[in-house]
Amino acid sequence: MVVLAFALAGIIVVLGFIGRYLFKKTGIPDVLVLIILGILLGPVFHVIDPGILAPISQVFVVLALIIILFDGGLNLSLSKVIKGSPRATILVTLAVSISVFLTTIFSYLVFHLNFLTSFLLGIVTAGTSSAVVIPLLNRSNVSEQIKAILSLESAFTDAIVVAIGLAVLQFMTTAQAEVYTVAHGIAAAFSIGIVLGLILGIIWLRVLKHIRGEGYDDILTLGIVFLFYALTESLGGNGAIFALSFGLVLGNGIYIARMIRMKTHIQADGIMKKFHAQISFLIMTFFFVYLGLIFSIDNLTAFLYSIILSLILLFGRYGSIYVISIGEQFLRKNMEIMTVMLPRGLAAAVLAELVVASGIPNANVFSQAVITIILSTVVIASVGTSFIKTKMDNMTKASNEKK
Repeated sequence: MVVLAFALAGIIVVLGFIGRYLFKKTGIPDVLVLIILGILLGPVFHVIDPGILAPISQVFVVLALIIILFDGGLNLSLSKVIKGSPRATILVTLAVSISVFLTTIFSYLVFHLNFLTSFLLGIVTAGTSSAVVIPLLNRSNVSEQIKAILSLESAFTDAIVVAIGLAVLQFMTTAQAEVYTVAHGIAAAFSIGIVLGLILGIIWLRVLKHIRGEGYDDILTLGIVFLFYALTESLGGNGAIFALSFGLVLGNGIYIARMIRMKTHIQADGIMKKFHAQISFLIMTFFFVYLGLIFSIDNLTAFLYSIILSLILLFGRYGSIYVISIGEQFLRKNMEIMTVMLPRGLAAAVLAELVVASGIPNANVFSQAVITIILSTVVIASVGTSFIKTKMDNMTKASNEKK
């Protein structure tokens, strides 16, 4: 059994790497490969019994959440956000709002969830995945300006969706109390997470200056994230928000140092970012395989409804893209690629598993619905991008032939 476990772990990592490599070469997202691999290992051939993973699934989900947010903060450039944020901010606001509205209404009328649970599903599935969006953009022929807007959107929505989703879930799982009391408690938890993240991030920048060049500063930093995640939670704060804030400070140390007039100018270097990107890749690989293992189509109707919802989200995104492109010719020319770039990913999957673990009424709907939406939107994005790229290449070729 132990030998089989290590063999499967090795196979999953190797296939994860091959999937990422093929993604860069062919445009077929590794997310699809990993989930399908999980489906083959679990529901189809029964090589792995998902039940044996149940005892560690909750720890694994929280670990994935920490890694997502820390890595997201580490790679989010504040200077780029401030310079390029106006259009991206409008897109995020419109796209998330329309997505949440459509999913909430659909879930309430079709899945027959109560309004708050429908709203939570809307939040969970509202954000685009930077892990899918950015590689797809790198393979396309769009301008750097379009790439910047869509990359910023995916980076924004990861953080926004997780933060709002956690707040709504906490509200729903809190014992019955006055709305003001619950809201105050959530705000306090987020504030503690943000403050601790910012303060410890600034302190850790100074520490990094003194231990720069040491062979294990990357893994030490990750250990600090885990340690203070636990401390933040024990103090009544939100550990996930701490991880995001801490990563944001480390990834933007020079910019933040100038803002607060610190003499020490240092930030996470390329080696640290590469190390944490590799940790993120490892967690993502196993998590998407795990999603495939627990995936089932016991309820065919719900499966089909989830596909329909994905198409509704596509039309909703078209509406948001149309609005922000009014008066902007370069955006109007790129409406097609911006519309299909709606893949959901790891943040949605992790939040869905947290909802299932919370035990709220009808939480079982989240697992199948979210996995189906991830698969559907990733297919839409990859097929749409490939089609648009071929179309643009043909137009360029025809134009050159006329000359």
